[in-house]
Amino acid sequence: MLIEFTVGNYRSFKDLQTLSMIAAPLKSKDKDLDANTIFQVEGQPGLLTCAAIYGANASGKSNLLGALGFVRSFVLNSSKGTRPTGDIDVEPFRLNASTRDAPSSFEIVFIQADVRYRYGFEANQERVISEWLYYTPSSREARLFERRGDEIIVGNKFPEGRKLRSQTRPNALFLSVVAQFNGPTAQSILDWFHNINYGSGMVDFPVRIYTNERFLDIEKADPIRRLVCQ
Repeated sequence: MLIEFTVGNYRSFKDLQTLSMIAAPLKSKDKDLDANTIFQVEGQPGLLTCAAIYGANASGKSNLLGALGFVRSFVLNSSKGTRPTGDIDVEPFRLNASTRDAPSSFEIVFIQADVRYRYGFEANQERVISEWLYYTPSSREARLFERRGDEIIVGNKFPEGRKLRSQTRPNALFLSVVAQFNGPTAQSILDWFHNINYGSGMVDFPVRIYTNERFLDIEKADPIRRLVCQ
């Protein structure tokens, strides 16, 4: 489950902006609605099972989804490239001199297999500047690995990455490389990125097909109507 997604210096986002899926402490009149839209994991805050982003034209909605899509694609595919540098599809905020040459920043907090992870990286169009992965096995967060330029520090709880530091190109994510070499933790995290779903109202054809199919099912159509009418 997604907890938070943060992006900065990417397209229209100059400063860090965070999408949070933590549910507000509010109760609906329809208890079934709360039960179906809030996901509870032991020791974690209540999380929304879905969210909709509304806003005026040119307010950044598409760029937020674009940032999430870029992170997903880069995590899943960066280890497959052949060039040592370049080909990173990031676009920094260009309306400020201090950000044009600075890296774009991304961080995502999520739960996979009942474990909370915090993963992020900074990158420009040539290379990955930094990368980090932390997890929370109990009450305190612990480092799995941290990367600064060409230096990668691997924690004791991430042995799958120890021999792969030299295998990581400057324009590839260390997490992706470890998953390519069958690291179990890295592969589990990539599975999470494979399964994350999002959609844009600008390209809603697949979503409309799914919704129309649900309306043909009497049992599923009524909850959809009640959700829309809330």
